[in-house]
Amino acid sequence: MVNHRLLSVVLAGVLVSAHSSLLAHGIAGDRYFPPTISVDDPYAGDEVHAAMGRTPNTGAGNVNPESGNVLAAGFGLEPLPGFGISVDGAYRNPNANFIPSKPGFDNLEITIKKELTISDRHEFALSVGVTGQAGGTGNSGASASSNYAPTVFFAKGFGDLPEAMALLKPFAVTGVLGYQIPTDMNEPKVFNWGFTLQYSLMYLQNHVRDVGLGEPFNRMIAVVEFPMQTCLNNACAGQITGSVNPGVVWVGPHFNVSAEAVLPLNKQSGSGVGFLLQIHKFLGKG
Repeated sequence: MVNHRLLSVVLAGVLVSAHSSLLAHGIAGDRYFPPTISVDDPYAGDEVHAAMGRTPNTGAGNVNPESGNVLAAGFGLEPLPGFGISVDGAYRNPNANFIPSKPGFDNLEITIKKELTISDRHEFALSVGVTGQAGGTGNSGASASSNYAPTVFFAKGFGDLPEAMALLKPFAVTGVLGYQIPTDMNEPKVFNWGFTLQYSLMYLQNHVRDVGLGEPFNRMIAVVEFPMQTCLNNACAGQITGSVNPGVVWVGPHFNVSAEAVLPLNKQSGSGVGFLLQIHKFLGKG
């Protein structure tokens, strides 16, 4: 019941915050790095988000080889400048993480990060932190053990390229690198690595050249996300799983809307095509 109430509060926050002002979250110089659905960005901020979609069929050999609907929500707080704490939860129907599969909440995911540097000149941001799952916070069937991962978060825009390469300036990358350690030593250690490739039509139109883009294209950022994991020990040692998620972010005056397809990387990652939709809202202060 606690998890149901948490998700309800977060979803309500998305709806009632419609009059909050947009903060300078994700900015480095002229570059705006949008929050993406699967790969976290290096910025701390006061924010809420909600996502929905359908996952692909689970990987080969899984006892629950089926797709499922997912509803996720989360919030972030910046209690000190450049220091952020976020909590995320997801409800799946059916939840293939449970054996046997059934509807239910995953364990809560918690992230703590500290911004180290933001370079306006080079459109670069770097943060360090810890991500993890809190064991026992999901429904019965979720893992009772926790895990934690010291993590590096980064973002780099290419607006500092020479004018001869002007059409490449709208490109940007973001990424995460984390070493995940379970509290149950029988579970494998995992290297979490993910990155995004972005091409900002906003940046092209406003900071490279006027190519005549109107609404809604002049507010769009094309994104491909690559959320990946490499198993480091036990029976799965060396196995890479993840997905390739092409999509687009529309940047509104006070919120972002994202839409992506989800394409499993290999048979261990799943089969078929899923999709994800997200609304992300920054919260004003005062």
